[in-house]
This record gives sequence, structure tokens and C-alpha cells, in this order.
Amino acid sequence: MAIGNEVKIDRAWKLALDRALTSTAKEFYEEQYSTGRTVHADDIWKQVVDSDPAQAVSDGVAQSYQELVLEEDLSVAGKKAWIAKNGGVRLQDWISPRFGQGYTIQLFDQDGNQIFTTDACNWVFDYKAGILFLENSHATATGFKISGYRYVGEKGVGSGSQNLQDTYDAGDINAEVKLGSNGSLLIKASDNTPLLEIDEANKQVTLKDLVIEGVVTKVETTDTEVKDNLITLNKQDLGQTPPSTFTSGIEIDRGSGATRPTLRWNNTTKKWQISLDNDTFFDLATTDQVPGYQAAKKYVETVSTPSLTVVINDVGSKVNIPGCTIQIFEDITGQFEQVEAEVVWASDWSSVTVNFEETFIGKIVLLG
Repeated sequence: MAIGNEVKIDRAWKLALDRALTSTAKEFYEEQYSTGRTVHADDIWKQVVDSDPAQAVSDGVAQSYQELVLEEDLSVAGKKAWIAKNGGVRLQDWISPRFGQGYTIQLFDQDGNQIFTTDACNWVFDYKAGILFLENSHATATGFKISGYRYVGEKGVGSGSQNLQDTYDAGDINAEVKLGSNGSLLIKASDNTPLLEIDEANKQVTLKDLVIEGVVTKVETTDTEVKDNLITLNKQDLGQTPPSTFTSGIEIDRGSGATRPTLRWNNTTKKWQISLDNDTFFDLATTDQVPGYQAAKKYVETVSTPSLTVVINDVGSKVNIPGCTIQIFEDITGQFEQVEAEVVWASDWSSVTVNFEETFIGKIVLLG
């Protein structure tokens, strides 16, 4: 015996509301079980459908149809059922207005006259199946055409090549995340500003306004290039004032046990200073900075012939005297190491003699 229409109608109604039928005597809200839906992977649209149909077509996700001629379903009397076909192949997966009003199907008669949804034929289009249904026969139409858009993008779930795009809440802005099938990743702010871009092909990462917090930051690269022509050290948070007695600068690491040449700003004396060993510092200044102050001069005497005694004459023309300091660096297989020696100045500071216990090759630096 065939199932009665009462059961069929009640089941269809409750199915639309995600309720399983247990009794036709129950209202849908009295049914306690959910039906659930079984969906095949081939029915799942994998790519994002843009709300603008033109953009969706450009993205290769949608295909536009203008006044596609429908094929009559001859199994239905009164010309009330029509199928979207092309070359004998059914055309399904039409994009519905839920993705944007521009996707709404437009219906026309055989002469191209538009038939609106208010027409007495009470037509309904099934976007998934691609079928036009008329409750009543149309007064004059002998054929129908439609204009709309079909989803032609990728389908399925799981691993494999994907192109995923979604919008995530990021506080005050919405961040758009797009993952390409080639491994690239793009994160953009709501104003379309790129925040993070990972280029898998070129093994390159581009960041916008990077803030790094923590105790230690290491940069382990062979070649480091900085486009900015002004670098700020000892940066304070807004409203904060650095301590009056601080130093800030650049230190060169020359390896374990080696001296560390340093250039720094001494905020106590308000002067730039240099050091060849990160221990003894010398001021760098001009007479404009400190009245009566003579800018430091540097003179390097290179000793290439092994010597026990080195005499440097006419010191006054090379550096400021008196008060000149001497640093001695011995050349040991291509590496310069600071050493000690006996230094004897002439009474008028015009010359200096450096005596070594062993023969010396290297550099003698005068600063003053």
C-alpha cells in the first residue's frame, strides 16, 4: 500500500526544519530528534563565492548564462516543468541569492520578455537541481529562458590542492586569510592592507609593522639589508622618559676572548664615545659641541718589519698632545691582538718610543 500524502507532506515539512518524523500527530517542535544531513564530498563547494558575480566569474568560481533556453520536461503536463541543459547535459549548482542579490535567477519567455516572480503562474526555480517549476501554466509562454550564474569552482573536502579563504575576527579589524594551493599565505586587514604574505615559490616572508616582544631576539642571516636610513635605539614607550644616565650604541663581537670595539652615546656627558676594547672610552666631539674642546684625532703607525723598538716623531702634527693615549695591536697570523709594551715620551711630547721585549709586527694607534 502506498504511503499517504499526509505522511509525505508532514515528513517533508519537518525535514526542512531539521526534525525527524516520529508521528504525524506531533508538531515539528514536538519532534525531539534531528534528522542530520548526509552530504557527499562532490556536493560541497570548496571555493569562496564572492558577493559580486563579476568578481566570482573573474575568480573562475562562477559561470554566467544569459537567456539560456530551458528544455521542457515532457513527463509533466501543462508545460509546468523545465530543465536547465546545455548540449544534452544537465546544468546544476546554480548560485542562489544567499551569496548576493546579483545571483537571483531571471526568467524570460521565448521572446525575451521577463516574467517576474509576481506572475500568476507562480514559478519557482530550484537552484541546486536547475529545474523551473510552475504551479500554474503560463498564460502565453510556450518556452522559457533564464539568466543567472552557476558554481564551476572546485568541490570536495580533505587534503589536496585547496584555495581556502575566510574572514576572522581580529579585534577592531577583520583579517582576511587566504591560503593558496601552492603553499602561499596572505593575511589582509579590512582596508586591504597586507599584514603577512608568505611566498612559497620564492621562499620569502613579508610582514607589515612587525612588533617583537621578549628578552632575546636573534637574526641569523648571511646578508642583512635595512632600507630605513635612520635607526632608533633605546626607544621608549609613549609618555616614558629614559633615565638621565644611560649609554646606547653599537658593539662589535669579534669572537670569544677578543676585544669588542664600541660606538656609544653617553647621556651623562652628552657626548659620543668610542672604544677599541669596550673598556676604555674616548670622547668624539667638536669645538661646536663643547667650547674649547679639541676633537680627538687618530694616527696609526703600521710596523711591517719585525722590530724591538719603534719611534714615532712629530706626534703633535698627528694627534692632540699632551694627553694622547696609545694602544698597541700585534699581528698574529692575520689577527690583531692588543699587547703591552714600554712607552717613553720625549720631554716636549714631540716624539714617543715604544720598546718591546720581543720583535713586533702590527699597528700602534695614537688617540688624542
